[in-house]
Order: sequence, then structure tokens, then C-alpha cells
Amino acid sequence: MANFKKAIIAILVTTLAGCSAQPQAYLDGPTISASGGQPLKAEASVARVSAPEAQPLVLVSDEAPIPNGDTLTLAGAVRRALRFSPAVHAVALEIDAKRGEALQAGLRPNPELGGWSWNVGEKPAEEALDVSQLFELGGKRLKRLRAAELDIGVTVWDYEAARLRVTSDTAQSFVDVLASQDRITILKELQSVAETFSSAVSERVQTGGSNLVDVKRAQIEVTRAKAQLNEANAVLAVAKRRLANNWGSRNADFSVAKGELTSTDHIPSPGQIGGYLDSNPDIARWAEEMVRREAVLDLERAKAIPDLTLTAGARRIESSDDTGAVLQLSVPLPLFNRNQGDIAAAQARILKGQHESLAARVAVNAVYLEAYSRLAAASERLKGLEKEILPSAQEVYDATSKGYSVGGFDLLNVLEAQRTVYATRLEIVTARAEFQKARVEIEALTGRGLKEF
Repeated sequence: MANFKKAIIAILVTTLAGCSAQPQAYLDGPTISASGGQPLKAEASVARVSAPEAQPLVLVSDEAPIPNGDTLTLAGAVRRALRFSPAVHAVALEIDAKRGEALQAGLRPNPELGGWSWNVGEKPAEEALDVSQLFELGGKRLKRLRAAELDIGVTVWDYEAARLRVTSDTAQSFVDVLASQDRITILKELQSVAETFSSAVSERVQTGGSNLVDVKRAQIEVTRAKAQLNEANAVLAVAKRRLANNWGSRNADFSVAKGELTSTDHIPSPGQIGGYLDSNPDIARWAEEMVRREAVLDLERAKAIPDLTLTAGARRIESSDDTGAVLQLSVPLPLFNRNQGDIAAAQARILKGQHESLAARVAVNAVYLEAYSRLAAASERLKGLEKEILPSAQEVYDATSKGYSVGGFDLLNVLEAQRTVYATRLEIVTARAEFQKARVEIEALTGRGLKEF
């Protein structure tokens, strides 16, 4: 019996020692944890799997995730959004999940311990104890590991795409706030001018230079200006909340957005910009995704190769007090299941991926063309408004105001000229906002500033 126990211990030690080696392909390199707040790049190498540290994610909160400040810059808004965006955090945690899957994919099968005894309940006539180990043939483990590592790379591209979307959405919301602030500045000026003009008309009535109808008309313009200003203030409040929502705050945690809406006469041609769309993550991810699908097909083909199961143990016969070693090999016969279905599915997904890659390129190009058309239209509109319409409208307003003071024009001419000037200035703000939002979208699609082309 002692010899039997020694034989069993020797078999267990030998077998388990052979199974203790860890896969090395994915364990080399520095640790990069998506949940640890480290910036991830699409070209980052697959690194050691690290358990994500628990971090509180501010999804929706009434309190500002960052201490309140009076002034918010575009850079500050983007930093907040990237730090607290649920979408970015979700993809970052998915990277950690993929690393866990890669760790699991590289592990070898566990050995199995088994035993049996004859004539249980009485003095056993024969008993045995053995250890079985499955040996994967055809390089299944390394191929499974490679597919899992490539899956991490694809997810990193998705992470970059999520960061770009959040950055673009935040920048466009920031532009809306700047535009609302500029409109309020113009409307406050309009209200002040209307009130001053109404007072001047009232004084002219007292001297006989105007009538009560003109006074009423001037007061209507004051009321109209106040109503427009109130509406603009409401729009600004909504725009600020929408901007703050990008970093998970229900209420605006800033008072003023700092920035200036500008435009440029230089717009690159569609071909100049379109050549950089290949760097967009939604397109670039497909190069690695297709490699991953090829790796999956390689793995499925390897699964058609039967695995070998080796069983080693000891057997004791009580009647003769003999103990002997037992060695058994077993291999499945691939008569029916040769993994044909999974191989066919992997091949179909490769063909599907080619179409999906093309569809992604078409979708990104469509978004780009639409954004470019808005950019060009806003640029042309600004040229007309800033260089022709506004100077002419201002000239007419100055002339009618001066003429009204000496009796050369009636009040209706002055009010019409005044409305034209301020309506044009508001149109310029709208056109500049449209230009900047289209510019932000194009820069997000290409990863380059418009001035770099």
C-alpha cells in the first residue's frame, strides 16, 4: 500500500509540474490598465493583464465633477468630458475585459484526477488512481491567444473612436454656448439702442417733431428687443446644460465659456482633406479586425485536429498485493465533427468584414462630405454677410438715423434699417457657429487641424 501511495504522489507531481508554465506571448511588456486613467493609443502593444482598480464613475450627478469655475475654456471642457464620459469609461473597461479574455485564452487545460474501486463496501479487490491531461494539438492555445490579443487591439481602436466622438460632441456644444453668448451681447446692445432711440422719439414729441404713433412704434421695438433677449438667455441656459451633460452634470457648473467664433477664407479642397480619412478610427480599426478574423479562421481550422488525452496512474490488486503503473492514450476520431460549421462561419465573417469595412468607409465619407458642404456654405455665407451686407446695412442705418434727426427720413425707415443691421449681425454669429461646428467635425474625422492642410 505504501508503494501505491508513493507511485500516486510521483505521478501527480510530474503531471502538475508540466502544467504550471504560463503563456508568454502576452505577458511581456509594461502594464497598461484602461481603468487606471492612462491614455491609450491605438498602436499600443498588448500588455500584461492587470485587474482594474475600482474607480467611481460620475454618470449623472447634480454636483460638478470638477470644482466650479467662473470661466470654462474649450480645452477644459474636453478634459472634463474625457475624464467623466460614461461612453469612454465603458470602452476603457471593455479593454480590461478583453485582457481578461486574453489571459483565459492562454491558459492550458486543467488536469483531471480520477479513481475507482471494485467491490466497494467490502475489502476492495482492486483500486486505482490516475491523472488525465488534455494536450491541445495543432497550436490551438497560441492561435486562440493570438485571436484574443488582436481583439484587444480592435477594442483599443473603439476606445479611440469613443474619445473622438466625445471630443467632437463637446466641442460642438461649446460652440453653441459661444454663439448664444454672442447673440446675447448683440441683443443687449440692440435693447440699449432701442431704449435710447425711444427716449429720443419721446423728446421729439414734446417739441412737435414726432407724433404719438412714432412713440408707440419705438416702444414696440424696445419690447421686441427685450423679448428676443429673454429668449436668447433661455437658449443659452439650455446650451450650457447640454455642454455640461457631456461630463455627466445635469446643471452647468460654469458661468461663462471663454472663446471666440472666428472663420477663415482658406478652405482646403475636398480631395486634400479626404485623403486623411483613412486615419479615422472607424475605418482604421478594420485593418486589425480583418487580421483578427483571419486569426479566428486559423483557430477554427486548428480545432479540426483532434486533441490527445494522456492518462497516467497506478493500479493495485489486493489479492496479489501487486501495484502497477497504468498509461492510457485517447484521441477522438474525427469521423463526423471536423469543426466544419465553425470554419464555414469564420470564412463567412471574413467576407462579411470586407463589406463592413467598405460600409464604414462609405459612412465616414458621407459624414465628411456633408460636413464639408456645411463648411463651404457657411464660409461663402460669411463672406457675403461680413464684406457686403453688413457694411451696406450699417451705412444705410447711419444715414437714416442722421436723416431722421433733421427730418429727412421718417421713423419707419430708421427702424427698418436698425432691424437689418442687428439681424445681419445675428446671422453672422449663426454662420460662424455653423462654420466652426463643421470644422470640428472634419477635424475629428481626419485627426488634423484645418490649418494643417
